[in-house]
Amino acid sequence: LLLASIYPQSVGLSVYGIGDDVKNSDPSSISLGGAHFFSGNFKNISLGSPSSLWRSSLTRFSINTGINRMHNYYIPYQYNHNLTSFSLHFPTGLRKVFGFGLRPLFRTNKIDLNAKSYQFISINQNNSSSSIDFDKPAYTNQMAYLNNYSIDGGISQIFLNYSQKLSQHYSIGMEYSFLFGSQFLENIFWTYDVIYSDQNSGIVIDIVSDSTIYALAINEKVNQLNRIRNFSGSLLSLELRWFKNKHELAVCMSASGKMTVDTKDKIILENSISEIAHTFSQFTSTTNSFTYKSNSSIYEFGLGYKYDLMDHSGLTIELHKKLPFNIPKEVVLFDIQPPGQNSLHLGYYYQFINNQIGFWNSLNMKYGLYVKELDFSGDYFLDYGITLGIGLEYLANTQSLDVAFRIGQRDSRFFASDSEKYISFHIGLINGEKWFLKRRRK
Repeated sequence: LLLASIYPQSVGLSVYGIGDDVKNSDPSSISLGGAHFFSGNFKNISLGSPSSLWRSSLTRFSINTGINRMHNYYIPYQYNHNLTSFSLHFPTGLRKVFGFGLRPLFRTNKIDLNAKSYQFISINQNNSSSSIDFDKPAYTNQMAYLNNYSIDGGISQIFLNYSQKLSQHYSIGMEYSFLFGSQFLENIFWTYDVIYSDQNSGIVIDIVSDSTIYALAINEKVNQLNRIRNFSGSLLSLELRWFKNKHELAVCMSASGKMTVDTKDKIILENSISEIAHTFSQFTSTTNSFTYKSNSSIYEFGLGYKYDLMDHSGLTIELHKKLPFNIPKEVVLFDIQPPGQNSLHLGYYYQFINNQIGFWNSLNMKYGLYVKELDFSGDYFLDYGITLGIGLEYLANTQSLDVAFRIGQRDSRFFASDSEKYISFHIGLINGEKWFLKRRRK
């Protein structure tokens, strides 16, 4: 269970920064437009919001899982199914709750990026001429190459959180996380010498001069880079919640501590060795280690509001602003810094209450929509979608089952003029027991 929880899936092709932000894995909140503070259940407890956890005096064990399917023109139909998080919370006093658990923070799906065309390297620029002159050195000192990338891994968090009701209308929540994880990158690099000929025999990588001259690839060499990055850091979140009658307001702030990234590169190079009448390949391997660090920084601000329309229904709205995560610039994927993010989340819920004594207590229907703006230093990309969920609370509201669907589309940062369409399905189970409740002796 612990190992599987470290490797949850991301939503899209987030091959930038450190991957996709997948911290929110609670189905009861995801179904309200990807909310953070609210859940739409009977006691309005959101696993991702520490300031709401005090509302249950039970020992609660939760586990979430997710299925994700993403389609893109270049990399169609990615499919992932993994456990996403688990947690355990128990009372430590009157309206005081302490908990811990494990969940992801950033994630890049295991993905292979295969180049579909050759790229050229030339010592000089004479190859811009429209005619071919085989006596010019530009055509005898030119190379072509292909790149294949394989990426997997990300950052997870072991978190400790505390929740307490301060007064009749206020509560607080705190969460401290130890960040850890690994990222694996493999880059296979094929290089070729380029010759030009009027014969199309061999590996043809280009056709020039009115389809009469062929660029041929010869002398293939394979080079490989295997890179492992190990992350360590911390994250602190503080929440304050106000509630009165039909109104509820919550605010949060998060700060990231110093991030350390240990990197190990293993480089394998192929060299051609020529002897009399024979040419063979020899491979050399080199391993280099580096350590990169970044300073502490503010990470997120959040504001949420809930209004009860009737006794068992309500509207939620949340605004979140996330600053670029403080990953050292030397380790970001493809030299693309993590984006800032501004997001709007809207939700509606309705609870069907069973007033009779029986197995089930409430059935919660939830709907939502969200819009996120990803800011890559002035280049803006949208991520938007709709959500739908249903939650069942039973056995005197001690157990619950939540299911959430999310359908969305994201502008692709990696593939220009294309978008990523995704569907995700989430299931969450919560089990509550009276393990730590004090009982009065007769």
